[in-house]
Amino acid sequence: MEAITVIYEQAIEIDLLPFGGIEGEDRVITFTEPSLFVINMPGFAELYPYALNIGLSDELDLKICTLEGIILLKLIANDDRPQRTHDIEDIEHMLKVYFDLFSDVIYNEHFDTMSLYDTKERAYIPLVCARVVGRKIKEILAGAPALKARMITILQKRPTALWAAMLDGLMDA
Repeated sequence: MEAITVIYEQAIEIDLLPFGGIEGEDRVITFTEPSLFVINMPGFAELYPYALNIGLSDELDLKICTLEGIILLKLIANDDRPQRTHDIEDIEHMLKVYFDLFSDVIYNEHFDTMSLYDTKERAYIPLVCARVVGRKIKEILAGAPALKARMITILQKRPTALWAAMLDGLMDA
């Protein structure tokens, strides 16, 4: 993804990840002819319907990937390239701040998750958040059984409490 990373203010990396109607049947995007570079795109077609539409002006809308979608993409990226350890760190950070960003969604749509973990557990809130993220990923992957199976395998490879909570959310009825 480095080929389409923008550095803002010489400090903040922003990945520009195109998705929508430009992905080929092989789930690959090739930029320019002849190929300047190629991006393998598992998950992008599934994420597109869930992208947030941000109106920048009357003429310009920008689709932004949801936080759950970013976590999904980072899980796949780390599985493809395990040396990308920053993906794991990013996911764990997102799970730690998820409640601050989406507590209303958790209370209104996933309140049952609050009773699934011991409130005395140090990572109680991140565990709840990981479970909700797993449920959101399950929704995103509802029409993609092969990618869902891959996500299950990815989450099983890293037997931590947070990954297990995401896996449980992915498997919730």
